[in-house]
Amino acid sequence: MTVDMYKSLSIEELQQLTIREGVKTVDKYSRDELVEILEEIWEEKIADRKLNNDIMRLKGKKYDIFREDLNGNYKENEYAIPEHYPKTSIQLLLRDPYWAYAYWDINQFDLKTLLEKNPEQLFFLRVYEMMSKTSDIHDSLSSFEIPVKAEDSSWYINLPNPGRRYQVDLISVTEEEEMLYCRSHLIESPGGYWLDKAAELRNDPDAFKLFLAGVTDGSGNIMDNILIRKILSEVEDLKNSSSEV
Repeated sequence: MTVDMYKSLSIEELQQLTIREGVKTVDKYSRDELVEILEEIWEEKIADRKLNNDIMRLKGKKYDIFREDLNGNYKENEYAIPEHYPKTSIQLLLRDPYWAYAYWDINQFDLKTLLEKNPEQLFFLRVYEMMSKTSDIHDSLSSFEIPVKAEDSSWYINLPNPGRRYQVDLISVTEEEEMLYCRSHLIESPGGYWLDKAAELRNDPDAFKLFLAGVTDGSGNIMDNILIRKILSEVEDLKNSSSEV
């Protein structure tokens, strides 16, 4: 659609189009602002189409490679990855049982409007520890918050307990209200059978031998693994506490 066509639409039609493009809280924009937002999104789409056409033409050149000048002067086109995308979303990836990586994007129109109204807006990642896949966010076992800045787009998160499931919200807070931008999918941090059985390993020599047999390589060395180190550390702590009694 052209700008003139956007201007010919009613504000309700403009709001519906803007919602389809991933912009939230469209009711706070005026008619002219909605037209401007849609115009910028349209220009981005045109640029993306041109980029895709350039990529297809580049792929077609592989059939003519023997006709190219192979003297080292040939240079492929380079395409920059956009810094931001129009859709507000957050993703959560598991790095290891104790760490996750969150990355997110906020619709720049929403963010700009929000910061203009309140430059002192505070942003947080709220991390929920869940018992199961079917648990509701309000029934989480615990939660904690990580302050981030408006310009941040990723963060490493220390997971307090392996063997649990985690979910994260991106929120902004003012004195008047709290706003949820987006919520990640659920991830599960592996725990392992023996993680909660340090006391059993401490009191049962046969069970401890069985555990060691499963974590020892062919050279007799215990595998270097964060969960294994934690289990052995808890067993050692129980030994020390019992010897002090």
